[in-house]
Order: sequence, then structure tokens, then C-alpha cells
Amino acid sequence: MMGLLRGILKFGGGALLGAAVGAAVASLLAPESGPELQERVRERLEEAKKARAEAEAETERQLREQFRQAVNDPDALSGKP
Repeated sequence: MMGLLRGILKFGGGALLGAAVGAAVASLLAPESGPELQERVRERLEEAKKARAEAEAETERQLREQFRQAVNDPDALSGKP
């Protein structure tokens, strides 16, 4: 399971890096003013960060549920005694 989690985190990191590179390339080719472009790049980076956080949270939820099913304990990893 840890291999799966690492793979997903690598994918998320790669997606974030891809978004950053895409934003940088777009900024070089965009016909906008500097401040407008900077704001747009900031917004796109924030969107990418939010998407990554959401993907990580969903992956964590799925892995937790898989673990609970594997150990047949619906409260596993919940902090409940």
C-alpha cells in the first residue's frame, strides 16, 4: 500500500510541476502586461495546489477505507479506542 501512496504522491508532485512549467511557458508567450500575467500565474498555481491537496485527501480517504476493510475494523486509523 505504501508503494501505491508513493506513486500517487509522485504523480501529484509531477502534476504540480507540470502546471508550474505550463504556466511559465504560457507567461513567455502571452500578450499580457507584466502585472496581469503575474496575477494569472499566481491564480493558476493556487488552483494547482488546491487540486493537489484535494487529490491527496481523496487518496488518503481511499487508502484508509481499504485498510479498514482489510483488517475488518471500521474504526481503524480513526483514533478511537
